Amino acid sequence: MATVEERWPVRRFASVRPALLVFLGAFAGCVSWALWYRVTGSNPPLGIAIGLSVGGLILFGTRLWPLLIVAVLVTYWMFDVHYSLATQLASAIGLAGGSLLTATMIQRRGIRPAELLDPRSLLWVFAAAIAGSALSAGVVALGVLAVGRSFSLLDKFAQQGLGMLLVAPLVLVWATPPRQRWSALRWAGFVATMIFCAAVAALVFLAPDSGPIGGAIFPPLVLAALGWHLRGATTAVAISSVIMLWSAEIHTGPFSLAAPQHQVMIAQMFVAVTAATIFLLATYADGRHAEDKLRLAAKRLEVSRRNLTNMARDSATAVAILDRDLRYIAASPRYLKDFHLPLDVPLEGRTHFEVFPGIEPERHANYQRVLNGEQLSGDSQPFTNPDGSIDYVRWSQRPWYDEDDRIAGIVLSSEIVTAEMEARRKLEEAERRYRTVFEQAGVGVGRLSLQGEILEINDRGCEICGYPREVLIGRNLSEFGVAEEAQSTVKAIDAMVRGEENFFSGDRMLHTGDGIVRPIHCTANIVRAGGGASDYIAVVMLDISQRVAAQQALEKSEKMLRLAQEAAGVGMWEIDLIDGGSRQSPETARMFGLEWREGEYRMADIAAPMGEAQVLALRQAIGNARKSEGPLDMTLALTLPGGEARWVTLQGHYDAHDGHPRLIGLAIDITRDMEADAQLREVHEKLLRLARLNAMGAMASTLAHELNQPLAAITNYLEACRYLTRSRGDPDHSILDALDRARVQALRAGDIIRKIRSFTVTGDVAKTRMDLNAVVRAACAAVRQLKVAAGARIDCDFDPIQACLIGDSLQIEQVVSNLIRNGVEATAGCERREVVVTSYLEGEEVCVQVADTGPGLSETMLENLFEPFRTTKESGTGLGLPICRTIVEAHGGRLWAENGPDGGAVFSFTLPTVSADAETA
Repeated sequence: MATVEERWPVRRFASVRPALLVFLGAFAGCVSWALWYRVTGSNPPLGIAIGLSVGGLILFGTRLWPLLIVAVLVTYWMFDVHYSLATQLASAIGLAGGSLLTATMIQRRGIRPAELLDPRSLLWVFAAAIAGSALSAGVVALGVLAVGRSFSLLDKFAQQGLGMLLVAPLVLVWATPPRQRWSALRWAGFVATMIFCAAVAALVFLAPDSGPIGGAIFPPLVLAALGWHLRGATTAVAISSVIMLWSAEIHTGPFSLAAPQHQVMIAQMFVAVTAATIFLLATYADGRHAEDKLRLAAKRLEVSRRNLTNMARDSATAVAILDRDLRYIAASPRYLKDFHLPLDVPLEGRTHFEVFPGIEPERHANYQRVLNGEQLSGDSQPFTNPDGSIDYVRWSQRPWYDEDDRIAGIVLSSEIVTAEMEARRKLEEAERRYRTVFEQAGVGVGRLSLQGEILEINDRGCEICGYPREVLIGRNLSEFGVAEEAQSTVKAIDAMVRGEENFFSGDRMLHTGDGIVRPIHCTANIVRAGGGASDYIAVVMLDISQRVAAQQALEKSEKMLRLAQEAAGVGMWEIDLIDGGSRQSPETARMFGLEWREGEYRMADIAAPMGEAQVLALRQAIGNARKSEGPLDMTLALTLPGGEARWVTLQGHYDAHDGHPRLIGLAIDITRDMEADAQLREVHEKLLRLARLNAMGAMASTLAHELNQPLAAITNYLEACRYLTRSRGDPDHSILDALDRARVQALRAGDIIRKIRSFTVTGDVAKTRMDLNAVVRAACAAVRQLKVAAGARIDCDFDPIQACLIGDSLQIEQVVSNLIRNGVEATAGCERREVVVTSYLEGEEVCVQVADTGPGLSETMLENLFEPFRTTKESGTGLGLPICRTIVEAHGGRLWAENGPDGGAVFSFTLPTVSADAETA
């Protein structure tokens, strides 16, 4: 017999079966309505769908009512999609609402499905059917009228009420288990009676010339009710009612004598009266029969109970006997003891659920299955006792029968197998471990005799040896080894047998059945019996072909990699971010002037060639890479013990490495590149110095000689004018202010000449903090005062973030002034004369752009714009832009020109920013 655990698919289906049956019942009723409508063109006079729905809700619960709406909508979708959505929804809601109301009223009254046709309950059932039919008909009427169609409320009410009266009892009666099982002969009589009822109904109601002999249907219906009670009555009435209603639909039989518009209504009334009469008769007959049977069964049951009670009380095993209501009739003392129940509290009369309130819900269904005739059993199932302890129980549940061969209750027998279960669990665990190691292991496992013969070997061992198991069993393992190792293998086995060695572990070469020699790692040890004597040898074989090949390939690859690293000056390194240690390749150690070793290096090992400042910087870079899980890119200047200078670039990235983070990367020796760059910069500076001297030599001498005297004269004349103006009785202060400004500009011109001369000779730049925005404003103000700037508009757009710059503000002002003046001159003759100066931060640089609305620059001009003595102005010298570029590059920036996207030229230069705490000179 299958246990409960073996029936889990049945339990899974049982959880969804109620909903499925409710949906299928309603869907089948709706489909029958659709087919009737297609054949006859009119609505069926019998609401099969609402009858099936009411029966389903009473049997399986009213919470499933939404499935009725789904069934109606699916039917419309399959058969009558031309109906409006309002009509479909009204029909669905009407069916669900009427069914729910009727089922709820019946359940609230406490009427069980088996008591639905009881005379004491029939009046309330009739009222519930009227209420549900009225609600259903009313909702459908509202939906039909809402779309402008005509509707007969009385016809719909009669249709739904008749469906509840006929179909719902039929469903509930057949869903309720009978009081006694029918024999094959009784089933044959039942089928014959139903055929007889159908034949009489067809003869009376389907004959085209039949007279008013409708009462002839009653004798077979009475026969069915008296002989087969409720099942026979509901089935016979259902069959006969369908024939009667169909005869009214096709206008035959006794109902054809009435007016056509009244035939269906008369047929419905006749069916209702017939059904009520036959149901009452069947209920009465069933009740009388049940009473007679009950009296006889009570006597027999008492005898059976007495016998069972005596048997249970005298039983040495755990046995309990329950009746159909699961109340205890008797229980053995062993039963009370096994389940920790008090011996002085009788169980008789108490339900099983009162004694064990914590029983799982699925056990309720098991008891019902046993009451339906099944026998269930289970082995080693956990059971929670009333005191909270858990035991493992082997149990069986089977029905016991009274003298009428009816199931009268359940016999429970059980055995506590907790100790057996624990022993079995340990045995199974040991067996599982052995099988896991032996059969499912990824290595070859075998048993050898003390002489080395193979007694047992797993599948993996056969694969490693390349022979089937039947070839290997009985042969000595040394036969498959190479000749050079055969003697040592035999000696190792003898040493283990004599107890000189506890185990053997080593690499061996094995001749396989494929004709190849395979390297394996073999481990063997002696397994001893209970008395300590040697029993057999357990051997484990691991195929290391891939490992050996990988080692050989790795050695070759490492050799090639080291050669490539030595040739390219590239080394590898790895930094452990947990303990801080590092590993280096030989080439990396050589770069740092260290002797290479396999172990870890600490920061102290490489601190000497780096210096304290670079060690701190490297620690900070490692910390930043760890926090951001990003790259590490750093160039180090090393001083080796012999005084040799070396430049090394570390380029690496973060690697999580399975929860043990690290930095891995390359160390690249760039000493030659740095030396080449230094030489290139030195040559470039020399060329720049020569260019500056060549470009500015003549100009500086001319300015120093030619301009100093005029500037001195201008200053003297200005002083004289100031003196004469002041000597007057009432001097004009506006004139004095203008003279003061002219004097300041003359002195400033002399200062500019001196600085330019000094810059051309030495190339040095004064390093002081400067406010770039103030420098640009001063340059703009200076250009606005020029005659050439008359009519031109000069605007400034500064970055809101103040940049920190170090340099010569006067020289930068000259660069900006020159670029603005060039832009103003370029807009001469244009309709729109505008020059816009923009500054913004871009990384670690600040960029200044001077854009004009002039004609722009030609391709030829862009190619040689910054070459000395090249100019497009009639009075230009061609030295302004070269001097500007020289000043910007001396400040560590760059200057370039391009055409703007909207026309005009754009001159841009960048200057490096510094930190707020940078020192100035």
